[in-house]
Amino acid sequence: MSPRTLQRRLGEHGTTWREEVEAVRQEHTLELLRATDLPLRSVAARVGFSDVRALRRAVRRWEGLPPRDVRNAAGAGEHPPTSWGTGPSPRACRP
Repeated sequence: MSPRTLQRRLGEHGTTWREEVEAVRQEHTLELLRATDLPLRSVAARVGFSDVRALRRAVRRWEGLPPRDVRNAAGAGEHPPTSWGTGPSPRACRP
């Protein structure tokens, strides 16, 4: 499939490549924060952030909290881990 065809098809579903990549990156980041004790440097590297500062900015944008608080809330049972990779993506169910 050509890049332009992909762009058109994503547009038909009301999304863009960038939005899809961001959604997957967000889901994977939050899963790693909530379900592992990996250092932030490792989380950032696994999800494609250039450094820990970029990871912190993104998590604050998504959750309104720094990564440390997202991780601590998960440990307190406030946010159960998601089921990364165990079912259809919520974005795949888009009308």
